[in-house]
Amino acid sequence: MKLRFVHLVALLLAALLPAGAAPVEPAPTPSAPAASAPAASAPVAAAVTPAATPVTPAEPGSLTAGESFAPADLLAWARNFGTPLYVYDGDRIAANYRRVAAAFTALYPATRLHYAMKANTNPAIVQILRREGASAEVVSDGELQLAMRFGFPPREILFTSNSKSPLEIDRAITVGAILNVDSEDELEQIAQRAATIGAAARISFRLNPAVDPHTHAKIATGVIDSKFGLHFVDGSAMRAVKRALELAPRVRLVGLHSHIGSQITEPEPFQLAAQEMVDFVVRIRRELGVKLEFVDLGGGLGIPYHDGEETMSADAWAAAQSGPLLAAREELEGELPQLWIEPGRALVADAGVLLTRVNSVKTTPIKTFVNVDAGFNTLMRPILYEAYHRVRVVGKTGGGKVVEIAGNVCETGDLLAQTRDLPPIQAGDLLAILDVGAYGFAMASEYNSRPLPAEILVRAGRPVDLIRRRGTLDDLLRGTNVPLDLR
Repeated sequence: MKLRFVHLVALLLAALLPAGAAPVEPAPTPSAPAASAPAASAPVAAAVTPAATPVTPAEPGSLTAGESFAPADLLAWARNFGTPLYVYDGDRIAANYRRVAAAFTALYPATRLHYAMKANTNPAIVQILRREGASAEVVSDGELQLAMRFGFPPREILFTSNSKSPLEIDRAITVGAILNVDSEDELEQIAQRAATIGAAARISFRLNPAVDPHTHAKIATGVIDSKFGLHFVDGSAMRAVKRALELAPRVRLVGLHSHIGSQITEPEPFQLAAQEMVDFVVRIRRELGVKLEFVDLGGGLGIPYHDGEETMSADAWAAAQSGPLLAAREELEGELPQLWIEPGRALVADAGVLLTRVNSVKTTPIKTFVNVDAGFNTLMRPILYEAYHRVRVVGKTGGGKVVEIAGNVCETGDLLAQTRDLPPIQAGDLLAILDVGAYGFAMASEYNSRPLPAEILVRAGRPVDLIRRRGTLDDLLRGTNVPLDLR
């Protein structure tokens, strides 16, 4: 039967092991892959194939009941592949894509989903989404080259960045990707490079609608004081469109774009931004005769990171984004552009879990710290955004003691979770940090000379695939050189 990774929450909440069960065995050292997990030059099978085991949640706030991964699998993956370990459910990712795509195409059939690759660039994850029908949205030359290597047609790749280098501009023009222009200065540079290369640059403009998305300040991109986009209020958006028309045929304006932020959980900001965009689309049609191929309204759909939290559905998101365009059908003389959206977190976040081993437990006069073998080098979101991730103790339920989950990085701020009421924890226990499929491994680093973690992919009816081997000491030294006189 089809496995769904969200069911892992039910597993972690349920009493999967008897009280007093032995803790998980120590993981292999992070400087080398686990003995049973060879280097990932090709996918390998884990020793345990995931099984669908009916589990009834024992705690309120679980996401669902029903089938789930067997507890032995979680423990076996930790033993066989080592910890920290990122675990992804490929079936969940595919289901998320289909849900979002169905919500939009039901209301606006001419919708195209561009996966925001920065959320998770593991090739296996990206290929799942490409095979489902996604196009790509990229933010760097590296992502552009990866997208092409993964098989995305360049003409379906949107390159968005507020600060593109000459190399990035040249490559996008040469391969035929769409450059999402962020400033009037950048527009002039693109036109100059297009003339030099001898190819037309396909462009869209990123516009700033000055809408507060009601999210964390560091991921609010459509507010008036952010670094992103051309503004309506100062006339720069209209000036840029007029200038692009003057620069033809060196540049060809094919679309407009807006992305107001990430982890947005209510429809109103989307509706406001979409309306601002559509009003501008109508205006340039009426005043300048501009007919666009697409309007890209970005991504940003949030997910529930807390137990019991309710967030906006994909259906509500689709209605908020498509409604203003549909209402403008008459003003656009029935010629509606394609609607593009850029989901990232909404497709992959809840499909990822980080397994981490408890190294020790320390009680101070003020707090109790559970020290684990992951840190903000493994999962940066808590320290960067004060992000909350649910934590489960595999095989245990209930509460008992308020603890801090402390990472292994040599900095006071390295706390992966704070003030959590969890079951009694001891050294060797296995913790699962939930909803890490987006901006988890993608933001990981080798700080403190700790190699990068391994990643595995779980899909129904298939062996577990190692999709990234654990980092090694040699990886820490790659690309370095010591002058002869210093050796």
